[in-house]
Amino acid sequence: METLTPNVGLIFWQMVIFSGLLLFLISWIMILVTSRLDGINKLIWLLGTLFLPVIGPLLFFFRYSSFKKPTNSQA
Repeated sequence: METLTPNVGLIFWQMVIFSGLLLFLISWIMILVTSRLDGINKLIWLLGTLFLPVIGPLLFFFRYSSFKKPTNSQA
């Protein structure tokens, strides 16, 4: 009788695809809710993460801490 367990390679690629999708979704949520970016920069990051599925989110996460924080200017 043949076993129905998946091959190790199949499990590996499923984990890679799942982690890439998770990385993509987390980056889009962070881009949309952050107040550190204005509208055009949000659009640029969204398109960048869409067209560069793995590199785009990684670049965003590395660059996220270096974005300028909004200043609280009170008159």
